[in-house]
Amino acid sequence: MENKMKTKIGLQLYSLRQQCNENLERVFAALSNTGYDGVEFHSFYDLAANDLKKLLDKYCLKPIGTHTGLEGLQTSLDDLIRYSTTIGSKDVTLAYYNSDHRDDWLRLCAVLESVGERLRGYGLNLLYHNHAHEFIANLDGERPIDLILKQTSPQNLSLELDCYWVKYAGMDPEHYLKNNLGRVKTVHLKDMEKNKRKMTEVGTGIIDYAGIYKICAEADFEWVIIEQDDIEIDPWQSIKISLENVKKFRQRI
Repeated sequence: MENKMKTKIGLQLYSLRQQCNENLERVFAALSNTGYDGVEFHSFYDLAANDLKKLLDKYCLKPIGTHTGLEGLQTSLDDLIRYSTTIGSKDVTLAYYNSDHRDDWLRLCAVLESVGERLRGYGLNLLYHNHAHEFIANLDGERPIDLILKQTSPQNLSLELDCYWVKYAGMDPEHYLKNNLGRVKTVHLKDMEKNKRKMTEVGTGIIDYAGIYKICAEADFEWVIIEQDDIEIDPWQSIKISLENVKKFRQRI
């Protein structure tokens, strides 16, 4: 019973990026009414940290973390640390990286190790968010995801495992999660249509999210995060469908 309530459900706000740009408070109000526990940022919408914290508190939403680019980690880390600590957010996540060259990935790993160690000194966590290309063995037969895990330490870098992209790369995300629990801090939940491999609402596609949520809950993950980059139905209905289905998975445990 304890695990049923422990792993909270958040939304990556990129799913509602247009709506956030139009009226962030309306989005927060809707998420709170729908039953989301928290939000993950991809932008701070030009708000001062104290103002964003007031909005989060007003609608009882917890800040999970924020996505950023490599440039942000290298040139704006002090600002990210100050902003994150002010709003009470714990995770800083590299949203995307790609290169065809092994040396570039090695340089990235050195940056991640250094940044992760610095963040850890402030009680923050550095995460890496994958896409499909990290699971392709294109670095002299080695996969970028394996190189990342070998060249960084668990205390300085964890994965934010995007299960859709693992599936897109032809792998079983549930199997990968089980085998790498020690390096995964949270997961992104987005489902895949059966025939087109397009994104769809969690629980309506071919990925076994009941099994994935169960693994996360039993491993005491604090958060799982719903994200759907491309939504083809009403966005408010989409985030509601995904949330309701994940809550059903939680009830089965």
